[in-house]
Amino acid sequence: MELEEYARIAAAEDEHWWYRSTRALMAQLLAPWLEARSPATTRILDAGCGPGGNGAWLATRGTVVGVDLAMEALEFVRARRPTTAPVRGGLTALPLADASFDMAVAITVLYSVPDDDGAVRELARVVRPGGAVLAVEPAFEALRRAHDRTVHGLRRYRRTGLTQLFEGAGLRVQRATYAYAFLAPPAAVLGLLERRHEPAAANARSDLERRPLDRLFRPLASRERQWLAKHDLPVGLSVAVLATRT
Repeated sequence: MELEEYARIAAAEDEHWWYRSTRALMAQLLAPWLEARSPATTRILDAGCGPGGNGAWLATRGTVVGVDLAMEALEFVRARRPTTAPVRGGLTALPLADASFDMAVAITVLYSVPDDDGAVRELARVVRPGGAVLAVEPAFEALRRAHDRTVHGLRRYRRTGLTQLFEGAGLRVQRATYAYAFLAPPAAVLGLLERRHEPAAANARSDLERRPLDRLFRPLASRERQWLAKHDLPVGLSVAVLATRT
């Protein structure tokens, strides 16, 4: 990821609607595991933590360790997220002991890892039996946009493909659903416009700079989570998979 994008993420991740909504979705999906354990004994891995906002909120539910390969990202963690222990390492060779975490989260990370299969196997390795692994990743190659290049995204997933990655790592999938369905149509239109104007798309703004849309998207995401509490979605800009180690 470009250094400038880490700075944009660090500046936006506390207030931007997508980050706040994704943390709320994480809390909803992980609730059975978070509520069943004492924070005093719970260890949580934020894999590919970036500047740290996606996992820092979990510090009230346990001890959080953030792993990232980029020193720039870890500097933001040290400066802004004192409750997260920063560790440098790649997802395909985590510098962590076997079965040493109760939960692991990987939020928009696997899509930028060349060996995503190896990364999921590593997440499975470091989680204890009965522990949970949650990933939220960009969905559908047809929705690829210039922003994917900005964040060095290598792929987008369908639910079936991401589920197979988890099952191939020996994990038992408990939930697999799309999310942010209301964003899929506008993303498809934006992607089409960018492809028609390729030179301009190469210099497109980061999605984090589209802040005026917060007031529209935040309530839509809240209503969608109400649906997701009991149902899956057949389409969306993101795909979430929650699995456990047997």
